[in-house]
Amino acid sequence: MRLKNRSAIVTGAARGIGRAIALRLASEGCQVVVDDIDPRGGLDTANAIEAQGGRSLFVPADVSKEGEVQALLVSAESAFGVPTILVNSAICGLSAIVGNELDPNVDVVLRGAWLCMKAVIPGMKAAGGGSIVNISSVNSFMGFGRAHIYSAIKASLIGMSRSMCGELGPDNIRINCICPGTVLTEIWKERVEKDPDIINRLAQLYPLGRLGRPEEIANAALFLASDESSFMTGSVMVVDGGVTAASMGFGGLSSKPPQAQHNDGPR
Repeated sequence: MRLKNRSAIVTGAARGIGRAIALRLASEGCQVVVDDIDPRGGLDTANAIEAQGGRSLFVPADVSKEGEVQALLVSAESAFGVPTILVNSAICGLSAIVGNELDPNVDVVLRGAWLCMKAVIPGMKAAGGGSIVNISSVNSFMGFGRAHIYSAIKASLIGMSRSMCGELGPDNIRINCICPGTVLTEIWKERVEKDPDIINRLAQLYPLGRLGRPEEIANAALFLASDESSFMTGSVMVVDGGVTAASMGFGGLSSKPPQAQHNDGPR
C-alpha cells in the first residue's frame, strides 16, 4: 500500500471529486479526515471508507473560517497524528459559480486553501515533509461559458501553489495542482434532468469523446500524494480528456484538406 500509516485531510469530500479522492487514498492505507459542511454527505464518505476496511473521521468544518480550520487540524491530529497529506478540493455552491459571485469563490477556493495549507505546514515541517494537492480547473487556462470569477480564482490557486513551492521545497513539502476537465459528478444531476442531451453535446468537445469520472481525478491525486511523485512540486497536472489541447468543436471546419491552387497566368 502506497500510503500505509500516513494521514490526510481532504476538504470538500462529501461528494464528487473530493469523495473519490478520500476513498482512493484510503484504499492505499491512508487514514483520512473527511471535511465538508454537508454532515450527511461527509458522514457517508467516512462510513464508506470504514466499510472498505479503512480508517476515517468526518469533521464538519467551513474552510473559509480560520477558527474552524484550526479545529479541523486539532481533530485530525488527535485521531490519526500529524497529517502529511492535504487535498484542497472544496468549492462553493454551483449558484455562486454560475452567478459570478466574488466572495463565495474567493472565500472557499482561495482563502480556504490558504488557511488549510497554513494550518498543516508546521506539522509537515516537523514530520520531515508532506504533499499538498490543490484541485484547480481547466477554467484556469481558457474560458468555458460565463464562469469568469470561478476561472479567475482557480487560476489564482495555481499561482499561489507555484509561489509557495519555492519556499517550502527545502522542507520537503511538495505542492502540486490538478486541473480536471468536465467530470461527471452529482452536480450534473439537476442539469441533466433539465437538458438530457447536455452530456452528449459536451462529450463531442473532448478528443476522447467522453467526460471524466471522479475516480480518474482521484488516481492523479493519489500519484501526487504518494512518493511516486517525489520529484514533482509546483507542477500543474492537466486531467481533461484533451479538451485544452484540441477543441473538437472546430473539427467540422477542416474535414477536407484544402485543394491546391495553380496559377497559370491570365485566362
